[in-house]
Amino acid sequence: MKLLFLTRFISAAALTASLMTLQAQDDAPLSPDQLRLIPVQPAVSRLAKAPLRGGIGGSSAALKLAVWPYQFVSTRDGNTYAGTIVGGNPLNHGARTTTVPVVIIPLRIQFTGTVRNFDPTSPDVGCLGAGNTAITLSQASPIFQPAPYTINGVNVGTTTFPDAFQRAQFWPSVSQFAPAYHLAFNVSVAAKQTISVVNNGATGATFNFSGNCTTNTLVNDNPPRLGVIDINFLDPLLTGIITTLGITPNQFPLFIIYGVVISDGTASNLNNCCILGYHNADGTALAPGQTYGIAGYDQGYLFSGTKDISVLSHEVMEWVDDPSGSNPTPPWGNIGQVSGCQGNLENGDPLSGTLMPPVTMPNGVTYHAQELAFFSWYYGVPYPGAGGVYSSNGTFAGVAKLCPPGGTN
Repeated sequence: MKLLFLTRFISAAALTASLMTLQAQDDAPLSPDQLRLIPVQPAVSRLAKAPLRGGIGGSSAALKLAVWPYQFVSTRDGNTYAGTIVGGNPLNHGARTTTVPVVIIPLRIQFTGTVRNFDPTSPDVGCLGAGNTAITLSQASPIFQPAPYTINGVNVGTTTFPDAFQRAQFWPSVSQFAPAYHLAFNVSVAAKQTISVVNNGATGATFNFSGNCTTNTLVNDNPPRLGVIDINFLDPLLTGIITTLGITPNQFPLFIIYGVVISDGTASNLNNCCILGYHNADGTALAPGQTYGIAGYDQGYLFSGTKDISVLSHEVMEWVDDPSGSNPTPPWGNIGQVSGCQGNLENGDPLSGTLMPPVTMPNGVTYHAQELAFFSWYYGVPYPGAGGVYSSNGTFAGVAKLCPPGGTN
């Protein structure tokens, strides 16, 4: 039984049960006014999974994810917290490079009984531009390709966004070594995987959304449709694909979807929608085991505060700082997508919907990563990050407030 920490947005409360029933019908339109989505507290889903087996020979040590352990006494509450972070320890002789294998897995979602097919490897010229697919645009993005980064007024070097963020949040330790400190990814792309789901409103449903850009790759839907798939149906299939592909715990399998989102329960009920990505693991905070993630390449037409790689950056960087999803922190909350209290090192959740300054890459595409909270925002120790602040674009000038009592930062 594992925890999934979800990047989740749902429709406003004004969407009534009768409207839900209407929208579940295949041809029922949804107007832009009805699609006013707001962030809410992430759901916590407990899903039973069969154990994953390794498909590559080698010692058990060689198959472990490259992480460094930390233990701090938080200045926020005086308690001791321990967990693991992907990469090498930037607090101990930070001149080092740690390379982690990342396996990008294009995930095609085929709704049976229809010709509706959501494929991240297929062209979508009207939305993505000629010659582009969600996969190629993801590969060419700052998540995996270098760009010059200045974070909070500090030049942290020309590197990928994950590496730049890690340098920035531990800048007082790595600044004397930069650019010698790196979190690097060795990226490969697996064969496209297909999941078939019945368009029955339970495990899967499609909706007519006015204003949606994403087009169907087999038919010219007008207006385009959005696919929804139940996480309880989807997640066991993802772990099965990981096993089939022989992926091992030292690798990070990253599923990429396009034009489809995830529900936390019945797909036809938009109160269960829309999860844009999540990451998960079958281990613990100190021993993450097999980790994995899934994220949509998003054009920003349907969800406020999202654009291209914002979901991808959210999930990849939460995996980096919290590979198990269970690194404990003092309680924080009532901010970002979290209403109420949360107690883990999910660095995207308190700033969901807040984007970093755009970065234009050599392919001519301008990308938008999400702003993220620094390690020190959660624990208050040992110091702020680059620029003397506590997030990657300066939104957080101080540490998190204890929760309860509530409040915003």
